[in-house]
Amino acid sequence: MFTPLKFQIIALEKLTEGFIHLWGQTESKRNLVFKSPTGSGKTFIICNLINGLNTLPNWDYDKCFIWITFSDELVMQSKGKFESYFNTTLQNNLITINDFNQGKLHKNDVLFINWQKLVSRKAKDRVLRRPEEEELRKEQGYYFEDFIENTQIEGREIVLVIDESHKNRTTDLAQEVIDIINPKIILNVSATPKYTPSPDDIEDGKAAYVRVKRTAVIEEGLIKEQVLTQTKEDLVSHQGKDQDEILLDLAIEKRNELRSEFKALGKDVNPLVLIQLPNDDKKLIDKGQETKEQIVTKHLKKKGIDTNEDVAYWFDSRKENMDFISENDCGINFMLFKQAAGTGWDCPRAHILVMFREITSPVFHTQTIGRILRMPEPNFADDYKLNPNLRTGFLYTNYERNEVKIPE
Repeated sequence: MFTPLKFQIIALEKLTEGFIHLWGQTESKRNLVFKSPTGSGKTFIICNLINGLNTLPNWDYDKCFIWITFSDELVMQSKGKFESYFNTTLQNNLITINDFNQGKLHKNDVLFINWQKLVSRKAKDRVLRRPEEEELRKEQGYYFEDFIENTQIEGREIVLVIDESHKNRTTDLAQEVIDIINPKIILNVSATPKYTPSPDDIEDGKAAYVRVKRTAVIEEGLIKEQVLTQTKEDLVSHQGKDQDEILLDLAIEKRNELRSEFKALGKDVNPLVLIQLPNDDKKLIDKGQETKEQIVTKHLKKKGIDTNEDVAYWFDSRKENMDFISENDCGINFMLFKQAAGTGWDCPRAHILVMFREITSPVFHTQTIGRILRMPEPNFADDYKLNPNLRTGFLYTNYERNEVKIPE
């Protein structure tokens, strides 16, 4: 059984109060915005909110939930977390698209679903949507629209939970799906929400807003106090050296330093270096140039690092050495990825991020920073009080300083 921390209890009480207040309003699509830092246990808090509604005194409504994430992997991760939090007291039926054959959402069902399969710009990827042309529809089985319509026919209200709500909610297709669902309440969950309700909207019952302060999460030892950045401007002192190699050398040196500090404290924590590669492979190959992955692995080998044993790879079509990577004592020292670890992936020993600048689309991926914010031993926060390095995340990048925006 997981016990909520003080700030989580306070957030849960405020969310429940806001939820009940919005439920009492006549109009649908009321927004409950939950802003909480990466690493604060947002999923844990929302699972507790949903579970807690089952036992509220004098409050028993016919409701169900649709929980939206942004990949199939996150679907299973969120569902798995919910199950683990209440493995002996679970009252909600947790389902996925594999359960569409039940035809509808039953009372207190929670459907975990990949948003991309509903709102992808490519029609071939919107595999759950019902084609407008009747002749293209399958003879058996249910589309998303069927599932929702059958639920609504029974008078059952739907609550929409949008995890990482700052992503992909503003497109026309996204709004179309929200209109189809017509949720009683939309729970927007994010560390960086795009929409913050105005005081007037809150007072008028159109929305509710709950915020967890970063300082409260730091005090509980869940996340690091800061992220120190080394940007393109800081590399000037290394004139004459290859920038890619400089970034890797700095990261390796910092990893060794942190490893020594953990050992001095008697901690069996092996700090992990995350290396985010740009999506420029095809253009580089077309030009006859090496890909960033080839450059990185070649330099790691030159530094005496075994790229088969000490390095993990997480790409869309390839995963290597990832089985135990989130364990504090895992022997993997480096992990190469592109976008896969951008959001929703937890690895508390991840301490250093090397982020190479996108050549074709130089967008700084702020959410990736969240992967190096967690503390490896939140229950032993006092052990780290005299080690500021171990309470700090480190970013090495060839983005320019004005392009690097660290989330709150």
